[in-house]
Amino acid sequence: MPETRSVSKLRRKSTFYLLGISSGILLSIFVVLDDIINIKYLNDPYILGAFQAVIGLIVTVILILIMHIPVKKKSEEGSSQNLGYFFDKNFKRFRFPKGKIGLYTLFAGLFSAGTTIFYFILLNRNGASVMMPFGQFVLIYLIIAEVITDKETPVMVEIQSIAMIAFGVIIASLTGGDSANRTSGILIDILLIIGPFALFSAFYIFFQKKALTTKDSKGRVFDSINLRLWTLLIMTIAQCLAVIPSLLNGGWTSIVQNWSGALPLTLISVFITFISIIFYSRALTMGKMSIVRALRSISVVFTFPIVLIAGLWLPELLGSGFSDPLSITLKVSGSCLILIGVIALALSETKCILLAKVKQGVEIVPSELIKMKGVENFSHITGIYDLLVNIKIRNIGKTLSLLEKSIDKIEWIEKVTTHPIIKEFD
Repeated sequence: MPETRSVSKLRRKSTFYLLGISSGILLSIFVVLDDIINIKYLNDPYILGAFQAVIGLIVTVILILIMHIPVKKKSEEGSSQNLGYFFDKNFKRFRFPKGKIGLYTLFAGLFSAGTTIFYFILLNRNGASVMMPFGQFVLIYLIIAEVITDKETPVMVEIQSIAMIAFGVIIASLTGGDSANRTSGILIDILLIIGPFALFSAFYIFFQKKALTTKDSKGRVFDSINLRLWTLLIMTIAQCLAVIPSLLNGGWTSIVQNWSGALPLTLISVFITFISIIFYSRALTMGKMSIVRALRSISVVFTFPIVLIAGLWLPELLGSGFSDPLSITLKVSGSCLILIGVIALALSETKCILLAKVKQGVEIVPSELIKMKGVENFSHITGIYDLLVNIKIRNIGKTLSLLEKSIDKIEWIEKVTTHPIIKEFD
């Protein structure tokens, strides 16, 4: 029986959107919590990163042990399940990644480590209100990667989305009355974003998706819970190595003095992070990387009210980004540009039904059709047409291109008609 990843009785599309958006809301919460810990307790990004990683690993192991607790609910196969079933139906128990899945998990962990290190550096330099818009730049690399994978030139909506996201990131990073020193700092931030942070994030997402969608020798796919455990283990090792210079320069004293104050907020942060990443990983198995990331970008909107509320308790959290009306306007304007870009991208994905008529007396070669980009499956039908082909692709322009360059050129297909799906019902 094929593996399934549905987590509720909601239809698949609703579940996909719910997972992506929920992940984004949780992301905005734990980033603000990290910013509070950074300002109030551990202001060295390497120490904060290592502290969070170690606590996160311990909490993750405890949570996964709890998920082994059996429950009465029966699975579709009729066997009893554990608590982890409610998060991912493919989770059975602790599982070590092997073969290609192990290799993809290793790369995902390494790139996750690089992403996290630069995340804490940028958070330390700018705060949550700037960090969240910055983090959306990775969408540009994901779009480019999918364009290269699909061997297609980007269409206008994708070019517009890239432009809006790029300009939005730059505008949101500005503050009113920037001095020369601040301007040079902004340039450094932008270089860090478009360079290592966004690149590492894109590769992390790519290998994360590969690890979750690749089947092992028994036809099983890896679950998102175990993937989080092993990538976090690799990331923790890397963070502990990166923090050594800071510890040698007196950083250990800072940890001893502040760990008790930082611990409660850190526990909340790593728990929310765990749930957010599980939701995000699950969504990756159900849709394209760029679309999932676009849904998660709802965090840009939620971060501002959370920062403002938290700023009532800790004014330092607001920083220079909220010091004057111009700075606030720049941040809101940049975030709106980013949000418009990602919404346009998310809404551009389309599904189509193709009805194809086969030439009489010609042999059908299923592999020629099923291997094409965007073709999910096809069925033999009765009536005027012989085949029903389900297509899921980035936008309607790509569907037409697929027809012109690929399907319409298959020798055994005589005629094709396209029917875009406007709305699905279960």
